[in-house]
Amino acid sequence: MQYYSKIVNNPKKPDDLAKAFTFFTKEKTKYAKDKKMIINEIHATQLLAEIQKKLGYSSENEKLNLESLNLLEQLEHKTDWTHISYLRIINELGIIYRERKDYAQAIKLYQEGLSRATSLNHQAVLLNNIGHVYESTEEFEKALDYYQQAYDKAVASSNKRETARSLSNMSFIKSKLNLPKAENGLLEALDIRKTNKYNFDLSSSYNHLARFYYDINDTISANLYTDKFLQLALKNKKADHLQSALRLKIETGQSQYAKRFITINDSITNLKKAQRNNFNYYVYQYDKKERDLQKSQLISERLLYLLLFIALASLSLYFILKYKHKKEKLQEVYNTETRISRKIHDEVANDVYHVMTQLQTGTKDNKDLLDNLENIYYRTRDISKQNSIINFNIPYNELLTDLFLSYQNDQVNIITKGLQRISWERLNNPQKTALYRVLQELLTNMKKHSHASIVVLNFEEKGKSLSIIYKDNGVGSTVIKGSGLQNTENRMHSINGTITFESQIDKGFKATIMI
Repeated sequence: MQYYSKIVNNPKKPDDLAKAFTFFTKEKTKYAKDKKMIINEIHATQLLAEIQKKLGYSSENEKLNLESLNLLEQLEHKTDWTHISYLRIINELGIIYRERKDYAQAIKLYQEGLSRATSLNHQAVLLNNIGHVYESTEEFEKALDYYQQAYDKAVASSNKRETARSLSNMSFIKSKLNLPKAENGLLEALDIRKTNKYNFDLSSSYNHLARFYYDINDTISANLYTDKFLQLALKNKKADHLQSALRLKIETGQSQYAKRFITINDSITNLKKAQRNNFNYYVYQYDKKERDLQKSQLISERLLYLLLFIALASLSLYFILKYKHKKEKLQEVYNTETRISRKIHDEVANDVYHVMTQLQTGTKDNKDLLDNLENIYYRTRDISKQNSIINFNIPYNELLTDLFLSYQNDQVNIITKGLQRISWERLNNPQKTALYRVLQELLTNMKKHSHASIVVLNFEEKGKSLSIIYKDNGVGSTVIKGSGLQNTENRMHSINGTITFESQIDKGFKATIMI
């Protein structure tokens, strides 16, 4: 594990990240089966998130960090490691939201982390981060207040690195507000950083000082510190720092560096593109080999499973039809059972018999038989999933997450917003059942008809109501309420909820649910 951890932190070959991703995906899957190894699962999940971050896949990075938070909450015994991991994840998510300009969410996360941070050093880091968000929104008075708090905490904790960081940030904001002693603070922070082993931090001081002197029209001093920034980036061989140094040169009036900036910017862009391409190809090839291996191993198991399923389903249907006749639900139950029975007979039983005939006569090679059998297996599994009993002993947000993941694949990415923040206990079991089936119907409809590549589900509490907005970027169509959409309306009406649909050709599909 240490070998691949080092690869994640410092990839050197084009396929390093892909190999590390494959390794930690296996580790995560292995540890997920044993709840005693949840810490190892968290560690693997965090490294997968870091890989996605390096590749520039922000949504995947966010999803894996949120999953890590959920795993941490499941731990009964908290340690220093789990506390530090929690704060690190909060910090990472805050950066993601800040870069997306979702400043309110970033501040909310940092404030949540601040309420749980116990050490002065961790508090200083989070206060600095909040100040950075307000600096991004040009709310300089608020930024100064948080940088001052961060500085006080850092000094109290005797942490020179955080002291220098908060002092430099605070002094730079003072310069923006035309407050005294801004220059003295910037130079003092630089002196502290020169004695610190983290020489990368010097780039921040050089950046602040160059911008400070440029703002007061001292071009000689501004050029001095932009030169120092550029020299440091070249010494450390950090492409992103070199890109930032060249950008600073241009922004402080040295336009002769524009051509060099464009060259390094194109190089970084091409490198990231090559990394992504190598990653996607390697992971695809690995997944293909895994699928082929699993197919060859599961032929007999799946055939047996299918036969047993058909036998059990037939017996179940017999007893359901005999004993589950109740007044107002009689016709609905009958129609449902008839539909399932027809599906099993028409779509599964005949195909299984056909495969058995092919096995006896030897008219098909193993690959064709394998493909036919896998097709039958997945259809059978879909029937089972669509009509299984929902286990409410499992937290409802986890049930929905599992549902969404079952529809996600290489072609379809499902993004959820606000799912973890909903108070699901406000719904009773009939309401939860109806909502689950409605979302399942929408996703099934998407899978069969829309050819969407992105689905977004936004969950939000509005007073006493719960709002769920489903959107996809599929082919869209004129809204015609077939049996599937009509069923969703019936289900929502049965729990005093509503669902409305919006769709146009080539403009995707939208459904709004209110409970």
